[in-house]
Amino acid sequence: MLWLDNVHWFVTNAACLILALLGYYRSHLSHRPCKRWFVFGTLAYFTGGVLWIFEVLTKQTNFPAQSDIFYPLMGVCLIIGFITALRSQLSAAKTWAFSIDTISFSIAVLSYILILYLPQSSEVSPLQLAVLSAYPASLLSAALVSLLLIPYLRPAWMMPWLMLSAGLTLLGACWMQWNLNALNHVPQTSLWTNYGFSAADLLIGSGLYGWQVRIAKRVSYHRQCRRVRGLIPAITFIFSMCTLALIWWQSGPHPYAYYIAIGSVMMILVFSALRQSILLRESEKLLLAENLLAEKERQFQQLSRNDPLTRLPNRLAIHTLLEHAIITAADASDTVALLMIDLKHFQSINDSFGHHTGDLYLLEIAQRLQYITHESGELGRVHGDKFALITSRKTDAELVHLANNLCRIVHKPVLIEGHELILDAYIGISLFPRDAEDAEQLARNANTALAHAKHGTQHPYLFYCKEHTRLAQNRFKLDVQLRKAIKKQEFFLQFQPIFSLGKQQPVICNIEALIRWKTNKGEVVSPAEFIPYAEQSGLILPMGEWIIAEAFKHWAKLVKDSGHEVGLSINISPRQFRDHSLPLRIAGQLQRYHLPARLLTLEITESAVFEHEEQALETLKQFKAIGVRLSLDDFGVGNSSLFKLKHLPLDELKIDRAFMIDVPESSADSEIVSTIIKTAGILGLSVVVEGIETEAQLEFLRKIGCDCIQGFLLGRPMDIQGIPPLLVAAKTQTLSA
Repeated sequence: MLWLDNVHWFVTNAACLILALLGYYRSHLSHRPCKRWFVFGTLAYFTGGVLWIFEVLTKQTNFPAQSDIFYPLMGVCLIIGFITALRSQLSAAKTWAFSIDTISFSIAVLSYILILYLPQSSEVSPLQLAVLSAYPASLLSAALVSLLLIPYLRPAWMMPWLMLSAGLTLLGACWMQWNLNALNHVPQTSLWTNYGFSAADLLIGSGLYGWQVRIAKRVSYHRQCRRVRGLIPAITFIFSMCTLALIWWQSGPHPYAYYIAIGSVMMILVFSALRQSILLRESEKLLLAENLLAEKERQFQQLSRNDPLTRLPNRLAIHTLLEHAIITAADASDTVALLMIDLKHFQSINDSFGHHTGDLYLLEIAQRLQYITHESGELGRVHGDKFALITSRKTDAELVHLANNLCRIVHKPVLIEGHELILDAYIGISLFPRDAEDAEQLARNANTALAHAKHGTQHPYLFYCKEHTRLAQNRFKLDVQLRKAIKKQEFFLQFQPIFSLGKQQPVICNIEALIRWKTNKGEVVSPAEFIPYAEQSGLILPMGEWIIAEAFKHWAKLVKDSGHEVGLSINISPRQFRDHSLPLRIAGQLQRYHLPARLLTLEITESAVFEHEEQALETLKQFKAIGVRLSLDDFGVGNSSLFKLKHLPLDELKIDRAFMIDVPESSADSEIVSTIIKTAGILGLSVVVEGIETEAQLEFLRKIGCDCIQGFLLGRPMDIQGIPPLLVAAKTQTLSA
């Protein structure tokens, strides 16, 4: 019968080890450190079983024997694995608290077993008693620790944990009964212990196979686990007292039972106090961290509502204040006005003197605005150099007076670090309920009015009107259409000839490349509609690159096919002119098509040249270095003067068509044009006059010695195919002359 028992014990021990190994290999990498200890424990238990069979075969009767070293190690290894799993999930303080709870429960279990064994231990040595106690103590402790781990790790799948705890409890109970039978000199085997060992092995193996740390997501389950963790010291103490009282009542006191009972209770109390001390320190750290976090949250809330530089309400705070003001005004049938205040060319301060100077300037302006508006309403900084003012119960006249005061105080010079700084302010004004019904719409309308005020010339402030929204929507649609047009290449070029005036008939000497836009619907959009917006939005840069590349391609083919050295004029936008790499790209195109640089004329507007004169002069010198001609386009409509021209490396003036409308009928206009042409000649500049549409204008310009003309009278913008006949006609005129 013993041999049959050994067979199924060996098989179930092997099955337990195999299941533990399979559980190790199927587990996640993060779980393997703890599962490795599970494998060590089952391997030690399997080794003990093999040694036990060897001892039975060799009829060894020594106690303790080699197998007694390995059997109790399973419980110890499993406990170490549990603690390893806990360390990977919780803080060091909670891991120490759990370890102390483990020791407390183990002391209670060991005391229970000792008091149970002591009455029958008169014939065994202390070593033998220790070995007999180690068997059930290690296994039952591991079972309790497995259950104790549940409120700490809060597993989502409880079944493997419960199977493991049940298996360890059953195995510990079987070993306890086995050892009690040995102490009482009765047969150690019985039906329930024999099959209890095998059933326990299978339960342990199945539990170790499926055991994993997968935290549940239910919040209520987590709260229950926290409550159980708080009750663990009391549960430990009550458990130890109840078990000791039960054994005392069952077996009667042993001479050492008093000492064991008192010692175990004292140790459990000491460990409970130590555990609470560790958790108290952890709680103090958490409380300190929470206080710091609350302070940081308070600071963050303050920063999130106030601008860090000026300490004024920021955009979010202004929006909230505006909502409250609108609600109050709606209840009282009052008005709320929102004034958006922006500084013209503020970026130039940052670019010229640095951001530190710019910040100091903004601080000074914020203080000035606060001084004016402290009784008028709420002032805030929206972003950058833009401020917002919320004011109530003001008429349009009062708002105009307030806007004038704001513009006047901003315009006063600011002395910062030895620099006198002067900027202008622009203001957009929107009113509730006249212009908008909510805060978001009111802010949007004020910004729209501000955008139009920047482009106005009469006043630096502007009230919102619905026409502004329509124009803004049109600009947005135009932006979308332009981007699609660039992507789909809906643009094409036309060329308008420029004629040289000599003693004979005008002769073509140059062609100007002009961009045209034909939509996918076949509509041709005037450049006057899309070029200004393309310049404002920055889309002029890719358009300008396309114009240069396309114009050079047509120009090179025209020169090659016709054999004439006809020149090319290309308009350079202000944004293109500020691109420092443009001269190199122009030179690259000339080299690519083997075209002489002297035949290329770059037409540059007055605004591009005189807005930043020092930078413009450097760029003009770079163009002159590659040999191209430079023309000042639309001369006379900007802020330039003939005096300024003598300092610039220009070759040509292009007089705007506005001067020729009433020539020669208007003597004043005729005198102006004549003076410009004569003065340009003194400065060594050639002159091209635009807008020639009548024979009278042509004769007038011929008489006063104008160099070149351009207009519908002699040639409208045309495709490149229309230029060669004009060149042939010019050659014929030259030969006949």
